[in-house]
Amino acid sequence: MDKHVRIITVSSLALLGILCISSGVMYNSLQANNVEEKILVVVEQKQVSKETDVDIKLKNLTIEVNTPLSVKIIDYLDSAVSDEVLANLKLDTSGVNVTEAGTYNYTVTYKKKAYQGIIIVKEKEVTNNTLQSITLKTININVGTALPTDVSNYVIEPLSDDIKATMLIDLSKVNVNTAGSYQYTITYNNSIYTGTIVVTETQPTLSTNIGENTTTEEPTQTPESPTTEEQTNTQVN
Repeated sequence: MDKHVRIITVSSLALLGILCISSGVMYNSLQANNVEEKILVVVEQKQVSKETDVDIKLKNLTIEVNTPLSVKIIDYLDSAVSDEVLANLKLDTSGVNVTEAGTYNYTVTYKKKAYQGIIIVKEKEVTNNTLQSITLKTININVGTALPTDVSNYVIEPLSDDIKATMLIDLSKVNVNTAGSYQYTITYNNSIYTGTIVVTETQPTLSTNIGENTTTEEPTQTPESPTTEEQTNTQVN
């Protein structure tokens, strides 16, 4: 074989080897880059799963006097939370007095962090059958008689349950154990009305008991008038 042909053949084989080696290096480099990109994606997902981003917002509630408070925490939340977070929330409404109108605070605690909300307790609204005024009765009772607690026993006008619920009666100045005339008051619609309670001594009553022995008095006999002859004899003697 000619020397020139051999040199060309060797050169061609050497060049082919260099190209193969270069291709292998480039392929390995591409694989390494792909692996690094996958690792970055995994790390970013872990950051999103943190629970430190939980944001709890509470409602400001308004209720009427004597309305019971809900024991369900979800009724106080103004933002959506997961079931896991909801199970770890603690509600505290101990500072709310539902029997008295006013503004109160309540708290919801999550992982030692307390969130605060407001509950407004307002007076119960009166319906359209509000009375312009009321007239009180004069009550007469015997000593030792207990006073009725229903306010309708003291008011002449017929009362609905809604109106009675807005009335406040004061019987503190009445002594049912001592005879006398006493005053009581009823507060209604920002006005105070005064009435009278008369306590009297109990009057004894006579009763006939059948079957008991009774003593019958002898009828009083009227003495006969003396005759004229007897009168004369008496005078002579």
